[in-house]
Amino acid sequence: MPSGRNAERTLLCGSKLPSAGSSFAALPERIEPWAESFCILGKHRTRIAIRGAAGAMGREAVSAIQAAEDLELVDQLDLGDDPAPRFRDSGVEAALDFTQPTALQEGIPAMLSSGASVVIGTSGVSDEQLESWRGICAQKRSAVLVVPNFCIGILLMQRFAEQAARWFPDVEIIEMHHERKVDSPSGTATDTARRLARARRLEDCLVPADLDQSEFRGGRVEGIPIHSVRLPGLLAHQELLFGGKGEILTLRHDSLDRRAFMPGVVLALRKVRELQGVNVGLECVLPELARSRSNEL
Repeated sequence: MPSGRNAERTLLCGSKLPSAGSSFAALPERIEPWAESFCILGKHRTRIAIRGAAGAMGREAVSAIQAAEDLELVDQLDLGDDPAPRFRDSGVEAALDFTQPTALQEGIPAMLSSGASVVIGTSGVSDEQLESWRGICAQKRSAVLVVPNFCIGILLMQRFAEQAARWFPDVEIIEMHHERKVDSPSGTATDTARRLARARRLEDCLVPADLDQSEFRGGRVEGIPIHSVRLPGLLAHQELLFGGKGEILTLRHDSLDRRAFMPGVVLALRKVRELQGVNVGLECVLPELARSRSNEL
């Protein structure tokens, strides 16, 4: 039997090895293989898995999670791996998806079926997918958090843009990314366009007439033109152009290093299990920002 300090080694939060002379009846019938690292010095560490860990964002997220004292990276998956049995075996509580839009259809339900909550940083999530995940979340009492962009600066830009849209209903979005990005428009641009359209509707703004509907005018999300640029030398950039009589208002955000996304990634993984159902936007785990946006809109 272990004694002294080893006798106090935590197996599960609130469950310890019996001290010398005590009965084995107090032990749980089965000790999970991951239980010994479940708590460290009495502090719970959330067990994390990353799907798409080999990609550029995934590699950066691995480093960020490993540097967070309250998170523990227990599994890294590639496309084609079945997450459900691996998540159950390693006790995954929250998962991060940085894959491709085409990989969401099968991957997210499989992760949710294990009981884990999921943070999605992959763009291209459809309304139909969001609806299909609601039932799984309710059944498993888990949560999905879709984050179009993990940068705090983008959230502030969107807040400023919602205010500007009330006074400048004429607006276009230019989003610029590196040449390896496989989808367009970006999830950030799509989310921004939807927020702008909502702000215009709430203010009963007169939607400007768009006389030129050619393909050279960009695609449209809820009537907002979006222009996508893919070039070497770029990482992630977004510019909003608001036009008024005799003036132009420009809002721009530049992500120059993938490390800019990591504070938001870590925050989302820490907080996702406090949510319920399907949620969209990093502000879901930033209560102050969510409340103030709700009050203003």
